[in-house]
Amino acid sequence: MNLDSFYKFQVKEEVIFDKEASRLFWRILGIAPVKKLTTSSGIQIGDQAYPLFWVYYPDLRPIFAKYEVYNGKNFGARMTWEELFENRMFSGRIIKSTIDNPFDLPIAQMGGMKENTIFQLLEGERVKEKIFNYELDLWSY
Repeated sequence: MNLDSFYKFQVKEEVIFDKEASRLFWRILGIAPVKKLTTSSGIQIGDQAYPLFWVYYPDLRPIFAKYEVYNGKNFGARMTWEELFENRMFSGRIIKSTIDNPFDLPIAQMGGMKENTIFQLLEGERVKEKIFNYELDLWSY
């Protein structure tokens, strides 16, 4: 198996509201590699529909803390993989949410969005906006 075929990872997170500190924070639960599918002739088919396996993130933290990651925006500062994940210095999109999702379906399978990827992205942004508005509504002056 070629390790270059792993170029994406799925990150499973949960958003938690801490009542004592009155703050909202994100906790990473697991990380899963997504493999690039290619035929025997070398033609790329696309991403695998499901991740290969899940690894519990708290078990990976000691390993991630030992190794540095390349930071193209700041050559002077050193950063470990753990700092990259804890500071959420990665980009991603929401593919599943429990907000307004009674059947626990991925966004791609909700309401006829299977073929329309723009609607999937917009639904992910709507979920992100709901979380943001919830956090803003916590503040009162």
